[in-house]
Amino acid sequence: MDFELRRQAFHAMVGLVAIAILLAFGRDAAMAAVFIVLVGGTLIMNLRLLGMEIPVVCWLENNFERRDVHRSMPGWGSACYAAGALLAITFLTDASQIAATILILALGDSVSTVAGARFGKTKLPYNKKKSLEGTLAFFFISLASWYFVGPVAIPLALVAAVAETVPVMEDNLIIPIACVAFFLVAI
Repeated sequence: MDFELRRQAFHAMVGLVAIAILLAFGRDAAMAAVFIVLVGGTLIMNLRLLGMEIPVVCWLENNFERRDVHRSMPGWGSACYAAGALLAITFLTDASQIAATILILALGDSVSTVAGARFGKTKLPYNKKKSLEGTLAFFFISLASWYFVGPVAIPLALVAAVAETVPVMEDNLIIPIACVAFFLVAI
């Protein structure tokens, strides 16, 4: 399995575990779990910035962190992922909406990255780092959120797919922000 595919499989698995915690133990347990991960991750990031070698963390960095990530901020994408999940859990009260948001973050972002890297030939005019093929893959895999929210998954997937292409902030944050805004405004 190539490096990026392994990274994205891990990315998807983390989101699916968060959904499992949400569905098995409820919103409060999911919020606590994600909060603990975010705070613990921040402390670990601080220790890494201070030069401390933590074997498990070093293994995770070596196996799942992109090589081009700026070493002055190890774990930034993971922190944004946890913060994005926490945003959804905090601002949405309906477990189905939270699960749909985290599913889109986990699967949409993962599949679009792999599809874009492998098949992406048509770059988006406003963001050359993204491709039409990756965006379409994001949209179609995000329709799996139908399981949680029904037909509203179609406009939700569209909003999230477009948001993911906007080059204004980390996509692990903008995707849940867009989904939360969609649910708060449209539903």
